[in-house]
This record gives sequence, C-alpha cells and structure tokens, in this order.
Amino acid sequence: MKRFVLTLMAVAGVMTASAQLTPNKIVVPDIEGYKTLTGDFHIHTVFSDATVWPTTRVQEAIWEGLDVIAITEHIDTRHQKMVNNGVFTKEKCDRDYSYQIAKKAAGKNLLVVHGAEITRGMPPGHFNCLFTKENDDICAAAETYNDDHVQAMEAGLKEARKQGAFLMWNHPNWCKQAPNETKMWKEHKKILKEGYMDAIEIYNMACGYTPEGHQWALDNNLAMLGNSDCHAPFFMEVDYLHGAHRPVTLVFATEKSLEGVRGALDARRTAVLAEGNVYGREQEVRPLLEACLKVKDVKFKAKEIVLTLENVSSIPVTLTKGKGSEDTWYARYVVIPGMTTFTYKVRPLLDGDKQPAYDKDIAEYDINFVAENFYIGPNKPLEFSIKATR
Repeated sequence: MKRFVLTLMAVAGVMTASAQLTPNKIVVPDIEGYKTLTGDFHIHTVFSDATVWPTTRVQEAIWEGLDVIAITEHIDTRHQKMVNNGVFTKEKCDRDYSYQIAKKAAGKNLLVVHGAEITRGMPPGHFNCLFTKENDDICAAAETYNDDHVQAMEAGLKEARKQGAFLMWNHPNWCKQAPNETKMWKEHKKILKEGYMDAIEIYNMACGYTPEGHQWALDNNLAMLGNSDCHAPFFMEVDYLHGAHRPVTLVFATEKSLEGVRGALDARRTAVLAEGNVYGREQEVRPLLEACLKVKDVKFKAKEIVLTLENVSSIPVTLTKGKGSEDTWYARYVVIPGMTTFTYKVRPLLDGDKQPAYDKDIAEYDINFVAENFYIGPNKPLEFSIKATR
C-alpha cells in the first residue's frame, strides 16, 4: 500500500510539473470599450478530413484558453466520399453533426460557431461560411454546378448568405493553389463586388502570413482573420512546451457571446495574433498595444529618466528606437516577453551646461518607439510614444 501511495504521489508530481512547464494559456487584455476574445474560425474534425473527434477540438481550445471556435468541415467532396465509403451514413450523420457534438461538449465557457468550408479549385479556391444554419443546403446549392468551380462557389456562397452567414476567403497564399504568386483573381473581385466576401484569412497555420491579404482587407474594408486550419491533433502541430501557440483571431466584442462575436466581425473589429506578431488595422492594433504595455514606474533623476514598462499579455513586445529621438540615448532594440517588466534608462546626448537636470528642469518627456511586431499594414510596424510624466 505504501508503494502504491508513493507511486501516485510521483505521478501527481510529474503532472504538476508538466502543467507548470506548459505555457498553454493565451492571455490578451481587453481594449477600451471592448472585450478581447481569442478565436480560431477554421478547424476540422473526422467529419471531413481531419483525425480527431469534435470533443477533442473543444478540449484543445479550452486547454489553450480560447473563447470561441468554429467547426468548419469540408462539406462537399470529402464528406460525400466518407458517406460513399460507409464511414458515415446520411441517416446518422448530416453536415451539421460535428458542430452539434462540439456545441454540446463546450459548456458555457467556450463559444462554438456553426460553420462550413466550401472547397473548390482555384479560382476561387476555398471559402469558410460562419454562422450557418443548414450545411446540407449549402452543399446542395454548390453541387448543382459540380463541373464549374466558380459557379459552384457562387451558388454555395449565395445559399450561405441566405442563411445569414459571414463569408471568408481562406488562405489566398496556399502554395497548392497559388504556386507562383498570391493574387486576387477576377473571380474573387466579382465575389467581392457582389457582396459575398466579408473577410480574408490573412494568416493560416499551414501557409503563414499573407501581406497581400492584409492589404486587400485594408483596401476593401474586410475583416482580418488568423486561424489554424488544423487537421491533426494540436500537440503534433504546436510546440506548447516551448511557449508556442496556435494562430488566433482577436475579436474585439461588446460581450462574450455569439452575438458579440458576430457584431465584432460585421464591424471588422478584429486583429490576428500569430507567432508573436500582431496584424490588423491601426484603430485596433494601437489600443491593443497600449493595453498590453503599461508604464509601471517613472523616476526622474539628475541625469536620466528611469522608465519601467510591464507587459501584461502573453504577446512579446519588440521595441526599437523611434524617429525624432536622435538627441536621446536609450536601448535601440529590446524584446519584452509576455508577463515581464523591462527598465529603460533614457539620457540626453548633450554635453556640459546644455544638459538639463531631469529631476528639476523636466516635468514630462516623450520617448518614441516602433513596435516591430505590431503591424498595421504589410511591412508597416506601429510607431508610438510614451509620455514619461513626473
């Protein structure tokens, strides 16, 4: 009995150590006026071509601290092949079944969006439909034109829109469908013009960041989403033990509810967090940075200002010296990891009696930075200032 108790204690110790070593929670603060929700709106299960059950997708999301996920099965060819092969039967499994399983398993803390992916050749490629109602109807509409990718996509999107769905162009830079360049085809321009494109997936875990998609979203007032598109179990895709996370969409919602998520998507209040970088519009990215990076302490000394910054998020903040600070000395490059503090010493590059006494002559001082990993456009990191005030 004693040996059994000791064994249990040892196992418990390993589990506790593992939990402590695994930085699995994504922590992003709210911005003024909105709750910041983390979401993954492109996920697959065994009900199309992935390898996990919908309850596993729910457990993975809860473990990582997400607020919302969307189950977006390939509703056309792959699902039909599984029915034809006898894996599923139409009587027991329609195209909404995986969502129903996930929703039931999620409980109250994780929101689950009813979704679907229309999967066609390029152009127009793949589109996700979020907040759908009857995925069988969307598939039936698309399959009316099985021999024509464009007409099939247009028919599927129209049916999804009739159901009130939110429509996203997926991974425009996927090398299988864009082997040489990422471009918006005339077919996409037509879909956009006719009002059947609400968002672009500017980051996909398999394809990475697409700067073209970022710019198209800015130019056409489209929401920006970043998602995993995961098919395997997440532990096989994401190095959690070394602090990695899946890419997520940051949704700035009035409340944590499906209505709040949909309202934020419709208003284009989104950004993307992926591999330690943030991508979005300035009106969301700037307040997010201000919420992540807090001025914890300021000391005015005789020859320098000592500024302590605290990063209250799990997003690392990479800072470089900003323009207009050529007459001031402070660190030209620094990374402030998540949940840590950093102390800056700011000094003037003046000699002799020209040097001010910081502790007597100066009440406030602007310190200019560039947040190198907070992007408000392709190759356009956010410039900002911190006002050190006595």
